[in-house]
Amino acid sequence: MIKVVVPATTANCCVGFDCLGMALDWWSTFIFEPADQWLITGCPKEFSGPDNLVLQAFKITCEKLKKECPSFHLHIDSSLPSSRGFGSSAMCIVAGIEGANAWFGSPLTKLEMLDIATRFEGHPDNVGPALMGNVSVSFMEGDQIYSTPMPCADWKLLAMVPDQEVPTAQARKVLPKSLSLDHTKKQVAYALSFMQALQTGDLTLLEASCHDFIHEPYRKHLISAYEPIHQYCQDHGIPMWISGSGSTMIAIHHTSEPLAALQSFADGLHLFCKEVHISKKGAYVVYE
Repeated sequence: MIKVVVPATTANCCVGFDCLGMALDWWSTFIFEPADQWLITGCPKEFSGPDNLVLQAFKITCEKLKKECPSFHLHIDSSLPSSRGFGSSAMCIVAGIEGANAWFGSPLTKLEMLDIATRFEGHPDNVGPALMGNVSVSFMEGDQIYSTPMPCADWKLLAMVPDQEVPTAQARKVLPKSLSLDHTKKQVAYALSFMQALQTGDLTLLEASCHDFIHEPYRKHLISAYEPIHQYCQDHGIPMWISGSGSTMIAIHHTSEPLAALQSFADGLHLFCKEVHISKKGAYVVYE
């Protein structure tokens, strides 16, 4: 039996649209066991067919390895809500690739698996940290994929999850076609400062850097609880951002007390809240 454990991820992180992501210590487990035919359990029925992302990623990895895809029973154990901005599709893709790699004796490196995952997903901002942990800055240049994991200070994060889906396709439709030169210059400055603050633990700089011009001004209207949460965070000096395309919002601070007060406020808006941390570890395999 092969058990693949994969972290949730939050991408964009306000100023890093389509390039910045971080691994969270909210784990999902994927168990692969030999079987006479493919069987997928532990997920909604609509995801248990041949289009399942874990299965598809497993098959693509077998093709990469020039191996025949075996039949197996896949059991998924996950409390992660889908279509909420936690990189659930990237998580499934990474699980399938790691599972196939482990099945055939782990011939692939993390960078080789990142290449497969990025070409499947279409962008590396979630699959990078899901595979390698920490905060990752990722991009593609031609056929080459670059993903740099970066260690960070000891931050505490609060995930606030509305009972509301925001499909990625819908969230992409509202994005602007271009940016002004002034906004572009500011975005670069904010992104560089944001990364410096994450690494050094500078809360004041992090709060000052959490201003985006690319996606959040256009996507915030898709999330009914965004405005009250954003206003509360502004009033109390708590940096926050939309996780991925939403609808989850992430707040970050040094200590638990401000986040506990924020959670009480978010409870009044009927949001599901969970305190998480940046995971230094990415996906890993356990053999049983």
